[in-house]
Amino acid sequence: MSSTITAASTHTATVTIHEIRERGTAAILAAMADAAQTPELALRYLGELSTDIQAALILDQGGALAAASEGDGDRAGRMRDLVLELFEDAGEGACQVEVTTPEGGVFAVREHGWTVAVVTGRFALPSLTFFDLRSVAADLGRRAA
Repeated sequence: MSSTITAASTHTATVTIHEIRERGTAAILAAMADAAQTPELALRYLGELSTDIQAALILDQGGALAAASEGDGDRAGRMRDLVLELFEDAGEGACQVEVTTPEGGVFAVREHGWTVAVVTGRFALPSLTFFDLRSVAADLGRRAA
């Protein structure tokens, strides 16, 4: 006794992008939320970008503390003062500062009306860290505009 199994499948033609365009079909575009809509969300976003970040803060255009990863207000205030001092020592036109030691580093950028600074472990890559800081500052600048 033998049995035969027959399989059948149908093929449905897919519509290519050219056919859609020729028909004049409207595109559906989904808007993505900004990665950093508020200073607090910006800090969370930075933490997701890098595991090397140990502490972070964001200052508004006037130098006031907008958000800090450190829950202790005194510690965040000291970090704020040190970041402002770094920019003061770097000179009036400085838009980024970097201080590294064998244990880690401090990176900060001033752009779009915001100062974003982080303290990192020693394995943080400076170029990537600055890219992330600039991205967050740009997102915050768009939000404020």
